Amino acid sequence: MTDTKVLIRVLMGVAVLVTAVVHFYLGVAYDAVIFILNALGFLGLFGLLVIPIPVIQSRRRWVSLALMGYSALTILLWAILNGKLDAASLSAKLAELIIIVTVWLDLQHEKRG
Repeated sequence: MTDTKVLIRVLMGVAVLVTAVVHFYLGVAYDAVIFILNALGFLGLFGLLVIPIPVIQSRRRWVSLALMGYSALTILLWAILNGKLDAASLSAKLAELIIIVTVWLDLQHEKRG
């Protein structure tokens, strides 16, 4: 694995952890299970990308696309349902944008071999 690919995956992992922590915090603070489920979704999809399970690795592209779509859907639903620009929202949305970009970059590296 090249240094660039490692850097992309580390950045993706950090972004996933940031958005998961923010959503866990919001879930506990507001007693909202939907935030906790959202955090678990991010962690689960990222786990499927990095844990070497042969059945999943053969479908890695689909898991990557699911993580990108999940991030985009989270941003869209935040904009529709809330849209407040507070510190938690901004940090989570920035992390989700970073997830989308890093997953896309990771897919581009996969294409090149």
